[in-house]
Amino acid sequence: MIAVAFLSQLRERETWQTMWHWVLWRTIPKRRRILRLIQELQPLHADAPAEMRALRDEVFAKTCLELKYAEQEQVLLDILIHAHQPLGFEQIFFAAIYPVILKRDMEAIRITTETPHRLHVEIGYLGHNEDYFFWVLEIDGTKRLTLNTPLNPRVETRDDKRYVIYALGSTGLVDTDFTEYAAQWLLDSPRLTIALPLLAATYADQWILNARLYLAHIFADLKKRNYQVTAMVIPDFERERLSLLRRLSLDRLRKRQLLSERRNR
Repeated sequence: MIAVAFLSQLRERETWQTMWHWVLWRTIPKRRRILRLIQELQPLHADAPAEMRALRDEVFAKTCLELKYAEQEQVLLDILIHAHQPLGFEQIFFAAIYPVILKRDMEAIRITTETPHRLHVEIGYLGHNEDYFFWVLEIDGTKRLTLNTPLNPRVETRDDKRYVIYALGSTGLVDTDFTEYAAQWLLDSPRLTIALPLLAATYADQWILNARLYLAHIFADLKKRNYQVTAMVIPDFERERLSLLRRLSLDRLRKRQLLSERRNR
């Protein structure tokens, strides 16, 4: 009965995609570098669920596989390790959405906080006039978040700039915990423990998918608000950061132009 249930799962396209990524992860040369980064992630708080460390590391590894440059992986690591006494949920949520933020030509900058189980990140981008704009995520590892949780952002001011802050929970994006998820696959039998790593990879995919779906709600809200920010004058303390962001954005633009020129030849 259990074996039949597992074989029925293998008929699903999503299962084969997960198996392919699982095999790819264990064969690519990039794997060793990602494993070194995973070892630098700090231990989770004692109140974190037992399976959370494995899930956090799995999501981090999958995210790193999407990133093009080692520098991007290091930026993500630097942000995640500044979560104070993490429960894992807050780190999973941001790791899952980080590649999408980069694809939107935005950069992430950590905001230091001593509040336990929290991860605060500033998301910055350059406007058409090359002024620096930003919005902030305050991710709480103790609060519940579902795909139907309404957004309730607040607008604050830093010097001459107005910006939007999204205070979010991060638990509950996947309805079932790992044990319940395994039971759905009928994998509570010792005969099929070999399939548990594959199951963990599939469970991580659910977290990544739902985190990105919720990020889409945030982007829609930002568009509706027209980002509600202003930047008339750039203070001196932000000039260095602005210069870095502009340089990164221009480098990506040049690469895209070169690729476009090659295709048109």
